[in-house]
Amino acid sequence: MYLLTIRDGLVTLHIGPYTSPKQAVDDLDRLLASFGERARWQIHELEEPGSLLDKPKAPKGREPQSLLGAAASPVAA
Repeated sequence: MYLLTIRDGLVTLHIGPYTSPKQAVDDLDRLLASFGERARWQIHELEEPGSLLDKPKAPKGREPQSLLGAAASPVAA
C-alpha cells in the first residue's frame, strides 16, 4: 500500500491508501492543480504492522555501540 503526502506551506495532506505508486501519481496530477507552485509531495510505501514485529531490523549502515564507545573502559571509584 502507498500513501501520498502533499505539503504546501503549513498545510500537510495525507491521501490514500493506493495499491500502486502509479495510482498515487495519477491522483497527484489532479491534486497539484489546487496547490501553489512551491508544493512538495512524496509517495510513501506503507508496511504491514505485523511485518515490523516479526523481523526487527537494525538501521542500515550503523552498528550498535555502547554509550561509552569502543575504546572507553569503566573507571573504578
